[in-house]
Amino acid sequence: MQNSGISENIARWSVILLCALLPFFFIPVAWASIAGAKMLLAIILTVTATLAWAIGSFNSGTLRVPKSLLLMAGALIPIAYLISALATGASRVSLIGSVEQDTVVAVVIWYALLLVSANVLAVEAQRTTTALRAFLAGGAVLMLMQFLHILFPAITFGGVLVGSAVSAIGNWHDLGIFSALTLFFSLALLSSAAADNRLWRFLCIGVAVASIVLLIIVNFGDVWLGLGGLALFFAAYVWGASRAEGAPVSLQPSRTALWWLALGVLTVGMYWAGSFIRNVLPEPLRVTQLEVRPSWQGTFTIGQQVFTQPRSVFFGSGPNTFTREWSLYKPLSVNGTEFWNTDFYFGIGFIPTSVVTVGIVGLLAWLAVILALLLSVGRAFRMRGVRTGAAMVRGALAAGALFLTVFHILYIPGPALSALTFVVFGLLIAAELSSGLVRDLSVSLSFSTWKGRVAAIVLCVFAILVLFTGVQSARALISDMLVNRAVTVYNTANDLAGASRSIAGAVAIDSQNDRARVAAVEVGLLQLAKLVASNDTSEAARAQLQSTLTQTIEHGLAAVSIESRNYQNWLALARLYGELAGVGVEGAEANARAAYQQAQKDNPTSPLPLLGLAQLDLLGKNDAAARDHLLTALTLKPDLAAAHFLLSQIYARANDLQKALDSAAAVAQLVPEDPLGWYNLGTILYAGEDYQNAALALERAAGIQNDYANALFLLGLSYAKLDRDAEALSVLKAAAALNPTDAALGTIIANISAGRDPFAGLSAPK
Repeated sequence: MQNSGISENIARWSVILLCALLPFFFIPVAWASIAGAKMLLAIILTVTATLAWAIGSFNSGTLRVPKSLLLMAGALIPIAYLISALATGASRVSLIGSVEQDTVVAVVIWYALLLVSANVLAVEAQRTTTALRAFLAGGAVLMLMQFLHILFPAITFGGVLVGSAVSAIGNWHDLGIFSALTLFFSLALLSSAAADNRLWRFLCIGVAVASIVLLIIVNFGDVWLGLGGLALFFAAYVWGASRAEGAPVSLQPSRTALWWLALGVLTVGMYWAGSFIRNVLPEPLRVTQLEVRPSWQGTFTIGQQVFTQPRSVFFGSGPNTFTREWSLYKPLSVNGTEFWNTDFYFGIGFIPTSVVTVGIVGLLAWLAVILALLLSVGRAFRMRGVRTGAAMVRGALAAGALFLTVFHILYIPGPALSALTFVVFGLLIAAELSSGLVRDLSVSLSFSTWKGRVAAIVLCVFAILVLFTGVQSARALISDMLVNRAVTVYNTANDLAGASRSIAGAVAIDSQNDRARVAAVEVGLLQLAKLVASNDTSEAARAQLQSTLTQTIEHGLAAVSIESRNYQNWLALARLYGELAGVGVEGAEANARAAYQQAQKDNPTSPLPLLGLAQLDLLGKNDAAARDHLLTALTLKPDLAAAHFLLSQIYARANDLQKALDSAAAVAQLVPEDPLGWYNLGTILYAGEDYQNAALALERAAGIQNDYANALFLLGLSYAKLDRDAEALSVLKAAAALNPTDAALGTIIANISAGRDPFAGLSAPK
């Protein structure tokens, strides 16, 4: 029994610790994402709590599970996800993914958190209150961190809070949802006897004030409405319960209800004042609320395409596959926006996305959860004794659970909010169980009866499943973090060796991480370029070159093998083979073409595969085929600057200067900050003997990049053609300083100085 008590304490405090740490927990390094860190924390503590609870159950010889509709409905979610994954091929992206919470392993972890929370916190009502207090304490730390960063932007907590779109819990919208929840819970505790001492009343008041300030700063319209709904719900709850108690002579419950009603009206008013707040606060506070996701229509459009297959109606496209379906079915009109090359992993909301990816089985599972929540809300209204702390907490938990579920319909919460949602589900069940609203199912784990044997087996399987999913998910997360570290190391320190070591570690930890494999391809290409540039012809250098080449190809092939429906993996493989084709590797061009064609098949509205095919055509000196591919790419995205650039060169080689000029002008207009575009335009104008406009274009190129030797050279020649010899000599001397070994340039300068033709004694450029 003692061991049982220890196990139960470990399970209970793991859940409470999760409530306290999850809001503000982070790993203080720039490459460890906030979402990944919180997901890792949730996995570790959930697995710990689950194993401790299972061990405690075996030690006590009894399995106790609440007879809760919400608990049973919640179990339908991982079941639906698993059925969908198996029915659609059980790919890694559906089963494990990386940081996404739309995978089988993620929902298994979430349900384990729900189940264990409901069991270990239901022994006595005080435990539920303790968990809420831990949640508010963690919220207080989060808010302190956030205010420090807002007031002193240099405080980034190890590079974690960098940029105006990041908060300590995720993005700013996540912070808004969290702040609304903390405000609601803190006021609900203040309205009851749960905040029964000065310390906790002070904490509740402080958190409430800080939450209001953050809500104003974030100014998320949907959150204002959601908080208003919570307040109005609680006003009705307090008022109705006070009437049911038959105590109209007591003004306290009614007065409390009026305060909640006032808060509801105020928050709805804040929604209408949102535009004013937005114009006043965000800029000075460096708050960026930009969040891009498909609309309801865009989500339904993808769903309609997925459901054209009868099987997909029931099972969807598979968990965590929305980005794949988005690439396949996204509207062509998206290419006219700045998000044309953005891969959306979710639709408008978490639950609508689940309907697309998990189908009818997913929809039914979530509907069951929502129905169970509504029944809990109904029970809260029917119960007497609202003045008690337990009743107030129970009502607050029912409303909070419904609030978080609604935002899973309207929005894509980060891992922290998803984990907290299932914790609140568990707290609600625990509160109902401790108050007698639901009963406890108790089953002996004795192997002397068939029920005991079944219960023991089920408990063992569940614990092993949670452990297995936790380990797999943690491996994927750590592998992904190492990929991020590689990117950070290379971008900040240009440390290719350090980046390579991080990628090797990522692959070693999780060899099935296709993102790590793609990153290995990119690092491999950089290593190959460095080895070739060294001009080292030694045997050791050749061996290293061959080894790097072989490993890079293996990584590229592994990426498409792991996730064959991800067009990005095919593009990475195509770029690799394209580089090899450029140095004459046999068979590389054919492999590159095949990879680009597969990428185009998986993302038919993307112009990038067509652009890659055109580059291969140019490599093979097939200008006609390249032109056709580029023109097709421009039908998909008319403002694709790279396609216009290559077309200008093709037309120039064909001596069709007008078309070349049109394409070059398009590049300069689309990317006016790119000196290459202006230089390209200048060369075509010069070839057409329009020296005046050529000089203007080349001036732009040299103005953007003052050490652009080729632009300075041609600008000097343009000045000479315009008889602006002094200016010609000035820019040509600048070009000569950048190319001191160019003897021909010295001759041109001497000729202009002597009043001769610049190319006297030389061959003029054509």
